[in-house]
Amino acid sequence: MMDNKKSNDISINFLQSGLDRLERYLEDYSETLEGILKETVKNTLIAGGKRIRPSLFLICAKNENYDIDYLLPAAASIEIVHTASLIHDDIIDKSILRRGRRTIHNTYNKDTAKFVGDYLFTQSFSLLNSYSIAGIVEEMSKAAQLLVKGEFDQLKTKKDFYQNEKIYFEKIFEKTSSLFKVSCALGGILSGSSQTDIKNMEKFGEYIGISFQINDDLIDIDINNSPDGVGKPVGNDIKQGDITLPFIYAFNDISFRSRIKSLMRKDSLSDTDMQSILKLLTDTGAIAKTREKFYSYLGMAREVASLIDGSERKEGLIKVCDYIMQGLEKGHLQSPKS
Repeated sequence: MMDNKKSNDISINFLQSGLDRLERYLEDYSETLEGILKETVKNTLIAGGKRIRPSLFLICAKNENYDIDYLLPAAASIEIVHTASLIHDDIIDKSILRRGRRTIHNTYNKDTAKFVGDYLFTQSFSLLNSYSIAGIVEEMSKAAQLLVKGEFDQLKTKKDFYQNEKIYFEKIFEKTSSLFKVSCALGGILSGSSQTDIKNMEKFGEYIGISFQINDDLIDIDINNSPDGVGKPVGNDIKQGDITLPFIYAFNDISFRSRIKSLMRKDSLSDTDMQSILKLLTDTGAIAKTREKFYSYLGMAREVASLIDGSERKEGLIKVCDYIMQGLEKGHLQSPKS
């Protein structure tokens, strides 16, 4: 089972202090609930994770008027939306475990899991309503809509071996990058940042979110990673019919496509099938091309971070880039689905 201690290894003093306060806030919130709702929320919302989205929010909100008490409801709202989306993801993916614990639908049933996820979504907007700043609820609403649309689009394209790179990036913007983008934007809005800075923060969040998803694609096909280390078995995405970026690149190779098409049409893939597929995938050069794309988006994030006002914000965002870069190179950066 994974350690529940919350630390995202981004070494910034004000950030770690803020995340500690966020944990206490979320724990206090879970204690206000009752029965199954209390138990399920405690086993999801405060059961682990890197808190990268609220971290981005707090970094973007950092200025001379930084007030963690003022920012906590929004930080909690961001993490709650993320947790709600994971609960719904688990139902669709039929996942057995989440952060080392049995998923809600696996412990109870799909209806219970669906209602818990829906309840958390409503709580997120309730928290944002505590601010008297126009636009922040609308921004989160747009992100939530994109999260749901991303799930639908992923369902529509399962086992679609001919989907192109454009479709892939549209899906990951919806499913992953949109919440990173709004996390940064809310930090800028609540700190009274200029429109220029807010736009650059949104770009940073978008690029970082895409980098995170590409990282997840690479984790999924890394036979050196264990399920205990990354939270899912190797090849899990492709076994579920989700065509990730390395496979989109590999399917351009006629030899690869012809050799594995019969395997991919099977109702389920064995571990032996998966090893054969990953060996063929490596030979196409698709993994190297995927890593290049990862570094490209991370480089764009670093570049836009340098344009944002405030030395602490700029330093914090660049440290996020470093953290992601080091995680990929060490092979253990945590999945964005955690």
